[in-house]
Amino acid sequence: MPKFVFAICICFATLQAFGQSASKYQPATITEVRVHQLGTGSGASSYDVSLRVGATIYQVLYTPAIDTNAVTYAAGREVLVLVKEKTIRYNDLLGQSFELPIISRKAAAKDK
Repeated sequence: MPKFVFAICICFATLQAFGQSASKYQPATITEVRVHQLGTGSGASSYDVSLRVGATIYQVLYTPAIDTNAVTYAAGREVLVLVKEKTIRYNDLLGQSFELPIISRKAAAKDK
């Protein structure tokens, strides 16, 4: 009986491993950071961050958890991102995952 239960557990583990889709994180370069223009009277700071991923530039809305302007110095930094249909996911230095809404996307200018 224990061998049978063990065999069933192995089968389920194998199915789960093959059933998961492989997510593909890609390198992105932060090309520009601007303060997001909100309505008057809003105290929350948000930023429009432009990311170049391959041949596409995505503009995302970033609102830091702690009110800090450290992101304003992030231009030129590379990060790993997972591009989804309406969001971009990234992990911070502690491994926490964050999703940012995509505001716009456009083709990047070709390098010479």
